[in-house]
Amino acid sequence: NSQEINKIYTAFSPSRYVLEEIHMRGIVNCLLIVKNPFDWDGRRHGKGFIHFTERDYQLMEGMGISIYSLNIPLEKNRNDKVVSTAYAFAKTIKLRVEREFAIQNENNQEMKFGVIGKSNESKIKDLVKKLNSTLDYKVKIRKEGEEVGKVAIVTGAGFLPKLIQEPKELGATTYITVKITPNDSEDSKQNFAKNLSEINKIEMNVIGCSRYLTEKWVMEFSIPYFSEIYKAEFIEDKEALNLLE
Repeated sequence: NSQEINKIYTAFSPSRYVLEEIHMRGIVNCLLIVKNPFDWDGRRHGKGFIHFTERDYQLMEGMGISIYSLNIPLEKNRNDKVVSTAYAFAKTIKLRVEREFAIQNENNQEMKFGVIGKSNESKIKDLVKKLNSTLDYKVKIRKEGEEVGKVAIVTGAGFLPKLIQEPKELGATTYITVKITPNDSEDSKQNFAKNLSEINKIEMNVIGCSRYLTEKWVMEFSIPYFSEIYKAEFIEDKEALNLLE
């Protein structure tokens, strides 16, 4: 929406709140770099991803807001300078990463987006307590045992049998991902019950920490990298914080 850039912003998604926040700051011709290309409502009766409205398009055009979504690229495991979603969340909860897993597909072996590591907590109740405190959110849990053991992390759409089975076979006992409850999206309506039935057979502690709260960190921690290009700032979506699934 513009040929020049006066500011770089990063955010979880190009939500109405984020667009209005840029509008209120009066910064024209900026680049908004986001993890997700659409807004997200994962609550019980939420629709999942939400498309732009006509007002959103008008606001972006009027303010010269250009959007660059780095959804899949940010999933790829990287170092601390160019962070990934899994490593950023592991850093947030102080998980010591030992190995990576979950390749995207057989044709892209280098694309791994899951990590496995050690937590300072040995009991599930203590890990849940730390997550609740760190994220300021009551996490959801499907508990199979009292011991934490090795912990696997997959942000994004991680509540899938194949993604939980792999770390189980690699020795993990606890699996942390985004939402583990259904919503009103078509994908959830078609697949949640079947996935849940298969996941219940895996015998793994599964903890859901909300999509926003697992994916926002990568956008915050990437500010030093984008600041080497131009002035950059992370925008916290306060509305999303009030609408966590």
